[in-house]
Amino acid sequence: MTNERTDLLELRAELVSTVHKFGPVLAEGVAEGERERKLPDATVRAIDEARLSSLWTASAYGGLETDVRTMGEVAKALSHYCPSTSWVVNNINGSNLLAAKFPRAARDEVFGADPGAKLASVFAATGTAVRTEGGYLLTGSWPYASGILHDDWTILVAREVDRDGEPVGGLSLLVPTADVTIEDTWHTVGMRATGSHTVVLREAFVPGHRVISGERQRGRENTTDVTLPPLLRTAAIAAMAVVCASVVVGIGQAARAFVVDKAPGRGVAPSRYTSQPDSQTFVSALGRTALTIDAAELHVNRAADVLDEAAREATGIPESELRRIRGDVGQAVNLVTVALDELMWAHGAAAFAESNPLQQYWRDGNTAARHALLNPRIGQELYGGSFFGLDLVVPSL
Repeated sequence: MTNERTDLLELRAELVSTVHKFGPVLAEGVAEGERERKLPDATVRAIDEARLSSLWTASAYGGLETDVRTMGEVAKALSHYCPSTSWVVNNINGSNLLAAKFPRAARDEVFGADPGAKLASVFAATGTAVRTEGGYLLTGSWPYASGILHDDWTILVAREVDRDGEPVGGLSLLVPTADVTIEDTWHTVGMRATGSHTVVLREAFVPGHRVISGERQRGRENTTDVTLPPLLRTAAIAAMAVVCASVVVGIGQAARAFVVDKAPGRGVAPSRYTSQPDSQTFVSALGRTALTIDAAELHVNRAADVLDEAAREATGIPESELRRIRGDVGQAVNLVTVALDELMWAHGAAAFAESNPLQQYWRDGNTAARHALLNPRIGQELYGGSFFGLDLVVPSL
């Protein structure tokens, strides 16, 4: 094993250990996050102090430059304390990785003076951009900008149109959060503290060095570029899907741990069992549920390891493998949502008390699992189609 690989494994273990050290701070902020629909200041400070916003920032800018498996392990650990925090940290790092596709001038502007810069991104092309002298005028409304209340920059996708409104092509634009209007639109039953509000711009000027084509943003030409470090050779969209799924897997693991911890002191209504482990029905069901969550983790770990190995070797990833990765992440979140239902049954009616963390895991896990990148049915169609050479049903993997 190379020294670089050993160093990365040690850093991974250190980061996960750090999460568990400040985990109580995150847990204490859950109620406030739910109420205010954003991460508490203490949570954001903890993220910054632990440098968790820099996992997927290049070392050339002072970032930690880790890999997909490391981000996935950190996401799982964070989910034990606050799923919304895990989701925001995941989105920041994924957005930071997407920013690596922009020109050097843009990257210097974002990360040069601030290695801990935090980015958001919205994939939906709900805006329009018109070319003007030196750049573009950007107009639009972009919902579901997770973490936008805490971020410094945001990547927005738009359709380029000419002066007559005719479509020209797709663009990806990098905009300071200070320049946008944030509409308060995030009113949900789960993942409330992510503050995934709507970003609004009206004819905002974006200089040319902060604009790239949609094809370049989604493209994978970088995956075989040996002049780049492994992180920057990673297939970014696939990596973001894997770490999103890791958040959900971590929620399932946290819910399982809670049920196991409380089981000895709880009975099984309306039976005579006064301690759940005395019931073979409970024990057997728990074993089945635990294996379901284990299977979900195996899916995301396999996908992460495939991405990291390809990035280390600069080999690129065949489309068939990228299809399977989308199948992996969809299957993982589907398994976790099934497991969460089973854990609610196992724990009993008390699981629905507002004071019970299990109901929040259930709400957050089911909400996060519905992200478009994780759609199990689309993942199954993509993977199944790979066996017959069928056309892609999504614009990019």
